[in-house]
Amino acid sequence: MRRMLPLIFAALGLITTGIAAAADSSSVPGVTKDTIRIGVPEPFSGPLSTFGAAGYGIEAYYNYINAQGGIHGRKIQVVFGDAACDPARGVAVTKRLIYQEGVFLINGVSCSAVGLALRPVIAATDVPFVIGTASNQNISAPVVHNIFQAVQTAHDFGAEMGNFALSKPGAKRIAIVEHSNEWAKGYSDTVVDVLKKQGLEPIADIRMERGATDATAQVLRLKELKPDFIVSVLYGPESAVFIKAANKFGLNVPMIGALGADYMETQQRVGGPAGMKNFYMVHQYRGLLNTPDLAKFQGIVAKYIQKGQKITDFTFYGPGSAVAVAHVLQEIGPNPTREKFNNAMEKLKDFNTGILAGKMSFSPQDHQGVHTVYVVGYDKAGQRAVFESWDKKANLD
Repeated sequence: MRRMLPLIFAALGLITTGIAAAADSSSVPGVTKDTIRIGVPEPFSGPLSTFGAAGYGIEAYYNYINAQGGIHGRKIQVVFGDAACDPARGVAVTKRLIYQEGVFLINGVSCSAVGLALRPVIAATDVPFVIGTASNQNISAPVVHNIFQAVQTAHDFGAEMGNFALSKPGAKRIAIVEHSNEWAKGYSDTVVDVLKKQGLEPIADIRMERGATDATAQVLRLKELKPDFIVSVLYGPESAVFIKAANKFGLNVPMIGALGADYMETQQRVGGPAGMKNFYMVHQYRGLLNTPDLAKFQGIVAKYIQKGQKITDFTFYGPGSAVAVAHVLQEIGPNPTREKFNNAMEKLKDFNTGILAGKMSFSPQDHQGVHTVYVVGYDKAGQRAVFESWDKKANLD
């Protein structure tokens, strides 16, 4: 009997350990022995429903992870919520995901207004919030322990917009056309700061509201002012309206757009590449779609996106954040908790997502993870290219 006691105690130890692990996972919201539930609130309806494709990209990446065996044997289960790019609805949908659907974390959110509305809601919980696309820097600053912006912020994009405009030889007279909302302000405030550092002020800051179907007045006013460069902080539909009006009335001035539009969709709205010759847009990826730079992620999306979900540029806006989430879930081991996840996110350093320009790093003092921004547009040969500055293509090696 004495000889058997060590074996009995060892067996009891294994059973106790198993029970503890099971209790650990079952007591954590959104985690079972087989699944991890992740809430993805995106605008799947409304005038900005094209942004919803980012959510489909997030889901496609998690489907890919599941096909590789999941995270420590658990499959990721995506639970969508339709935020419709409306702050009140976004808050209601996210609360449902947290308190009724019981998700482990929130990943996604394309609209800054929704992200800003969610900030105090999420801050009152321990639920990790990993932002996939929304760019207003005030969503994640000042730092809240469980809110992480896994994408470039409007500050980063705005700085690149201002610097790109000024990098054109002789460009001094910079005009801004923008929406009057917090999303646009996040960009334009930084553009103004960049100009001020060069002793310049915008020669005009012209409003064009959401839903506008005509930009004649704005374009004619800009023609009178004769800018060297135009900074356009508009969503996709209005951006196309503005570009078409500029082409119609001969406003032959280079312009750079914010990340409120899908470049190729805007091109379709305008009528083809000829209409885009003066239009550039900030670019968050390490390369262009349909090139070797993003071939891996295009393959993942093509294989794992759900039937009936349309693939657009926006489909690739979300996966960078999902890559980080999956990596951190793997790193924290087989017994995840929200606190472990938040702590590990704060320690993420120089992480290469393989899709976003630049590497991702967080710290307890900085929850804005990516800062490298490129610009996309047509080069002199009429080919789409990625630029660092005017006439200087980005080195993507």
